[in-house]
Amino acid sequence: FALASKMASTAGRLIARHAAAGCRNASSLSGRLRQPAAAPILSTHSLSSPIASSTSTTTTLRSSVMSLPRRYGHTVRIILTNDLPDGRGYNGDVMTVKAGYARNYLVPQKKALYATPENFERLGIADPDAETMEEKRARMAAEAAAEEDEEAAADLRAADLLKHYLRNKVLKIWRNVDSSTGAVHPGLVNAQNVREKLSQQLKIDLEDHETVQLRAKPVELGHAELEEEDVERIMEGIGSSGDEESAGEGDGAECKVEIRQLGEFMAKISLRGGHVVPLKFAVLKR
Repeated sequence: FALASKMASTAGRLIARHAAAGCRNASSLSGRLRQPAAAPILSTHSLSSPIASSTSTTTTLRSSVMSLPRRYGHTVRIILTNDLPDGRGYNGDVMTVKAGYARNYLVPQKKALYATPENFERLGIADPDAETMEEKRARMAAEAAAEEDEEAAADLRAADLLKHYLRNKVLKIWRNVDSSTGAVHPGLVNAQNVREKLSQQLKIDLEDHETVQLRAKPVELGHAELEEEDVERIMEGIGSSGDEESAGEGDGAECKVEIRQLGEFMAKISLRGGHVVPLKFAVLKR
């Protein structure tokens, strides 16, 4: 019995010692571990604030969107297959309605079909907005005529602008002169020379379809004495039978006139649309 009591006492001390050591080790281990942050205490205000903020933002956005003007509403064309109440439409009518009205009511309720070529053919109804061949040809002809009118107006404006610009200007071309005959020598003046001088002196570059024709004879009265009627008469004579050296040259033909004397001359610039612009130029002694 005494031996048993002693063993029990020893065992108790060992258990107590190990328990104490375990507590110390646990305390040491817990000191090395990073303690998790304490969970925040949520108040009623903190819980309700995000929801209230979200609700306020949503309300503000909705108000902003509702305040914007609705410029365009999405619409579709439909063919009524039944009469609508209150006389709003009758069977066979082709109408334009809001897309939601057609999608959510008319089509599901079998009161209408979408206005497609297949549905027109299925119902045996002609599309009132579809063009016939005659209408299409008439529309295309009208569009072509309008385009031609616009181009013609643009050509007229360009001709008037160039005519106004050149009205009081004289192109000067310098040439050597043979003292014994008083004629230009060596060299001459032709339409290409005038075209080049026009670009160099007056900064006007003509397009390939725009031609220059010269009057072979000098102006009798001189440029300063020419009236508008005189200029028009000279323009009519350039390229006609009245001008022997340039006779037979149309407005679009290449000018073959070669000028070999000093003096004041006239040229005709032919533009698109049949418009004519007079040009004064002088061949001067170098």
